Parts: sequence; C-alpha cells; structure tokens
Amino acid sequence: MKFFEDWIREYHKNHLNIKNIINILNKNGFEVNNNILNINKYYIIKKVYYYKKINNISKIKINNYQNFIYIKKLNENIKNKNILIKKKYINKKIKFKYYKIKIQNSFLFILYKKNIKKKIKLIKKYNYLEINIPYNRPDCNNTYGLSRELNILFKKNIYIKKKIKNKIKNNYFINTNIFKKKIKNYKYLLIKKINLYKFKTPNIIKKRFKKLKIKYNNKIIDILFYILIESGQEIICLNLDKIKKYINKKFFKDTKKIVLDKKNIKKFKINNKTKNILLISPLYNIKYIKKIKKNVLNIKNKYLNNNDQYTQNYFLEKCAYIIKKICGGKISNIIKIKKNTEKKIYIKLIYKNVSKKIGINIKKKIIIYFLKKIKCKLIIKKKYLYINPPKWRNDLKIQEDFIEEIIKNYKFSKIYNKPINSKLIFYKDDFYTKEINKIKNIFMHIGYKEIINFHFSNYKEMNIFNNKKKYIKICNPISQDMTLMRTSLIPGLIKNIYLNNKKQNKNIKIFEIGTCYKKKKNKIIQENNFAAAISGYKYKENWFIKKNYIFDFYDIKGDWEFFLKKNNKYNLCCTKKSQNQILDKKQNIKIIFKKKNIGFMGMLNKKIQKYYSLKYPIFLFEIKIKNILVKINKKIKNISKFQSNIRDITLIISNKIWITKIIKECLLINKNRIKNVNIIKIYKNKELEKKKKKNITLRIKIQDNRKTLNEYKINKIIKECKIMLKKKFLASIKD
Repeated sequence: MKFFEDWIREYHKNHLNIKNIINILNKNGFEVNNNILNINKYYIIKKVYYYKKINNISKIKINNYQNFIYIKKLNENIKNKNILIKKKYINKKIKFKYYKIKIQNSFLFILYKKNIKKKIKLIKKYNYLEINIPYNRPDCNNTYGLSRELNILFKKNIYIKKKIKNKIKNNYFINTNIFKKKIKNYKYLLIKKINLYKFKTPNIIKKRFKKLKIKYNNKIIDILFYILIESGQEIICLNLDKIKKYINKKFFKDTKKIVLDKKNIKKFKINNKTKNILLISPLYNIKYIKKIKKNVLNIKNKYLNNNDQYTQNYFLEKCAYIIKKICGGKISNIIKIKKNTEKKIYIKLIYKNVSKKIGINIKKKIIIYFLKKIKCKLIIKKKYLYINPPKWRNDLKIQEDFIEEIIKNYKFSKIYNKPINSKLIFYKDDFYTKEINKIKNIFMHIGYKEIINFHFSNYKEMNIFNNKKKYIKICNPISQDMTLMRTSLIPGLIKNIYLNNKKQNKNIKIFEIGTCYKKKKNKIIQENNFAAAISGYKYKENWFIKKNYIFDFYDIKGDWEFFLKKNNKYNLCCTKKSQNQILDKKQNIKIIFKKKNIGFMGMLNKKIQKYYSLKYPIFLFEIKIKNILVKINKKIKNISKFQSNIRDITLIISNKIWITKIIKECLLINKNRIKNVNIIKIYKNKELEKKKKKNITLRIKIQDNRKTLNEYKINKIIKECKIMLKKKFLASIKD
C-alpha cells in the first residue's frame, strides 16, 4: 500500500528522520519497498570535500568531482558535512543561499536559488512509501493508523487539531435499521444551507488520488472516500430534504423522529439542488469487518477499519469542515446512538511464562514498560498481570500475542541461542512410507523428476480446472495468489511446465506426491494424491537423431503400466472412457482399480493450453494413492520348460469396443495354457471409417507347463477364441 510522507507527518509534532522511520517499520514487521535514495527523487544529498572562501562567497566541491557550487555569506565551515541540493544545478556555477535544519543530532544545509524567495522544504510533496502491512494489523491500513503506530514506537503522542466551534443545535432523532447487528454504535450530524453548485474537489485530494490511481468525480463522494483512506472510518451522506418529504409533515414536526431502512436509502441520494445534508459515521463490529475484507475486488474494503470513538468524532467533524469550506453552510453538534454494548476484555499474563517462552529472564518493570508503551491498561499483581488491550488492536487476543509484542520491543541481539538437551528418537519406516519411496524410485529411474509445490492456489486457477468443487478459503492468506487450499496437483505441474518452457527447457517429465483438500458435508478431508505430466520431445537434441518425435498419449500410458507391472498390480487395474473437463474429449480416460474409480489420464484440454500459451501438448494423470497401496502376496511359479506356440487372429470390430475387454475375454478361455495376448496392428481406411469400424490383429501365446502341445489342441483353443469373439463382440474374422 502507498502512504504519502507529508500526509503521515500531519499527525507528528516533531520532525522525524525518514531513515529512522524506515528502519523501525522494518524491525516491527512492516516491509518497506522503497530505498532511502529513491524517496527524495527531486533532491540529492551530497558530501562536501573542498571549501574555500573568497569575498563573502564560498566555493564548494562535491564528491571528488569537478562540480563547484558558490554560496553567498556562509559563516560556517561545511567540510565533511551533508548538503541537500537540486539535481539540475550540480554541474553549473550558480550562486545559492542557504538555511540550516537540525535532524536529531546532525545538521543538514539546504540550498536554494538566488531568484527563489521561498525556502525549499526538506520533504517534497507527494513522496510516498510502499509498505507491505501484515494481515493481523488492519488498523495500520490507513494513514492515521500508521502514524499512530509510529508515534507509539517513537514514544510520542499523536497530534490532533482542536474541535470546531460555533455549532448549531441538532434536535432530530434519527434511528436507522440499515446496519442491524453489524455495528457497536453510530454518530451523525447535520449541515444546513449549503450550495453544491460551487463544489469542486480540492487540488490536494486530486493529486493524491492520481498517485493512488483512483478516479475523482467532483462530488461529495470524493471527500468521503478521502477520509476513509486517511482514517479507515466510513461516512454515509444522505439528503435531508428528501427524507422530510418521504415522512409525514405532522409526524416530523411533532416528534422529529426519522426511521431509515435499506430499501428507502436509495431514494435519499444527493443532487446539486440539496441544501441540507445528513452525515452518519458507523462503528462496525470486528466480525463484520473480517467478512467484508474477504471481498478483495472492492477497493473500500482495504482501508475500512474499526476505530475508536474519539477518532470517530474527529473525522466526522473533519468531513463536515471540508464540505463547509467549499460549499458553505452551518454544522450541527454530534449525536451518538448505542446499539451494542461491549464488555472490557482482560487477559491474564503470568511473568514466568514470558521468560519460559522467550528463553531469558526479563524483569517485571521491563514487561510493564513495554505493555504501557502499546497503550494497554494494566491491573498489576505480584505473580501476574491483567491486560486490557487498546480498542484498535484486534490482533491481541491471547497471552502469546503480548509476549510477541514484548520480543519486538526487546532487542533480538540480547536473546542468545541455547542448544537443546534431549535424546534423539529414531522411528522405523511404516508400510506407507516404504511404498511411496518405491513409487518415487520407479519414476525417477524412467527419467521423471520430483517436484514439491505450495498447498495453496487462487480463484483463477481453481475456476479453470474445476468449476463444481467447493473451495476451502484461508482466513489469513499470505498473498492474493494463495487464498485457497488446492483440490488437485495438476495446476502446480502445469505452472512448472510453463516456467520451464520460458527458460527454453522443452523436454519435461515431472511428478508430485502431495495432499489435496476437499469439502464433504461441511467437513474438510485430506487426501494424498499422485500426479505426473510429460511435454515436449522424446529424445534430447542431437546431431545423430534426424527425426525427433513429440510425446504421445501412449508414452504416459506405457509409464503407468510399467509401474503397475513392477508392483504386480497390472491385472487389478483397467481403464474406461470418461468426460473430464480438464482433458481433451478424444484422449480422456478414467483409471479403475479393483472396481473403484481412482483417477484420470489423458491429454490436457486445448483451451487450458492456450490460456498458459504452451507450444507442446501435455499428457498427464492423477490418482489417489490410498487405493493402490495394498499388500499383495507374491506367488512364485516355475518357468515352463516346454516350447511355446504363437498364433495370430485378424478381426474387424466397431470403434466403440475397448481392446482391454477383448484381451480379458481371451485370457478367460483357458487360463492355464493362454499365457499372453497382445495387439500387433490396428488398421483403418475410408471404407472402415464410414462403417465406424477398425481392423485388429491379435497375437496369442500358448504354452503348457506339463507337456508339449499338439497342433490339434492349439487349433482347438484358437477356435474357441474365434467363436467367443463372434458372439460377444460381433467380430468378422478373416481366415
């Protein structure tokens, strides 16, 4: 977030050095992106190396270069001291005037041109600091909150101007049902006899909005949004003239009570003709603010924060004062209406627990001093404390939060390391860890590389890959790219392929084993998944290889089958057609293990491929590991000493029939003698495509463990196979 330097300094009585501000913010968890040299772009600080005085004009040399500057009537010796100067005038021989400013213990000489009457200020207007504010500190999302935190760190009180005088009395009682149970209280005031034809947003607001890339409309909305950025306090502006017309005149004159609802509030918008205005400032509950801040698209939600009642008064009056300056009018006094009363929270902190968790004995006086520095109210006793945190610090809820604040203020250099005195315990590997290590070793030997990604993802990725699944949101995300828990491993693999393609790594074979998260009946379920992906060319570029082939669907299917054969699980697994949205329609398969749907396999959808701008197609699979990790008792068989016989069958079948079904049915005819069934060729032409058929050749391996088979017995087995193929699959067989 951007914070303007001059805007922050409005709340400081004394001038603070920018270096000290940046160092203290970095130490206390606020990451400042700006360098100190980049803050003052218009001016530059230089050191004086040469100094000579000639007839009331002093000649100065800067930074060992031949750049001379002349200053009139300089009484002091400036050698080895800093001066602040414009970049334009460094290489020119121009006469300057000067004045001196003290920053803590050092002096800085500020030069200005002879023709300019006004003195140059040390802080240039509209300089800004880019600060990454932690998630648990929403009170510092606005300028007032950040300056308040700085004053606490520098041991100073925040500077606020005096209240407005000469107010009108407010006799109207306004009861609103807009907020319901969302607020603690709300305050309001009236501005009467204003002229909105004259209204134009001030130049300061315009320039600050331009830097923040916010559009201005030359309306009162600009001022309301400006105060929200400054204070985090939302202010609602309504037309009092329209409210009077809406309610009966008799009722209005007698009781002067107004009731507002959500439905009616749209009717009370402001026009140029309005002369009376109603300003309402609500103080929201913490739970409601947390719900609102999940919607990142709305800019207002970034700055909204739960403020004190004191600041609520001040910024409501400030908003009214800015409108009065531009449009005129008279301001009424503030009226407060309570909705919900909050009890004071007191948290117990034991002195011994502080020293245990930090690892060093800290005195009671130092603990009390640091807690008072944060503006906590204390009830002090011998062995423990009762702490009431300030209202703007919603992050201080438990004992450990206060210990963290003590560590921040206490120097880290004083906390020394101690070695742990404990025995190391070694555990044996479980069945689960052994099986996963086997899977990793098999795929690494084939040529795959293991990858470990974060368990988080964002809305864009999740909507591309799975629209129907319920998301699991994170309460305190690190960034906008990590707002949800992942439901699949594939988005991470595709990101890795995309980044490798950028670095000209074309041939990629990767896999990952990790946890995925799902919701079922408002319960979060963790599942361990295994996914792999391939992309690019099969072989590395070489002068010897003339033709290099791109990876195909059968490459990843072959790797999957190789893994199953190694673990003796090939017969338990089969595949069927599926309609997965991630995969292409033609190359889309679901994996079945022991009649259970485990996962899917195929080619990535072309729309997703275009979204990531990938050149080569990606082939992948993802499965649930639990179902595969099953113990199988190995059976050892003697190898047959007798000769094996091979026979081929050619047949024509429809395209809809799966070849795996044909192989299974052939093996069931004679389990003892048919050892293997393979496909040699698949042939297609125009005539077959019209009929939606294909030509296949099967190779059957026949062997007996006890004796050599005659041709009569071999032909008998093949005849049974042909009869089965004609009956079940309606195949036409060529003799």
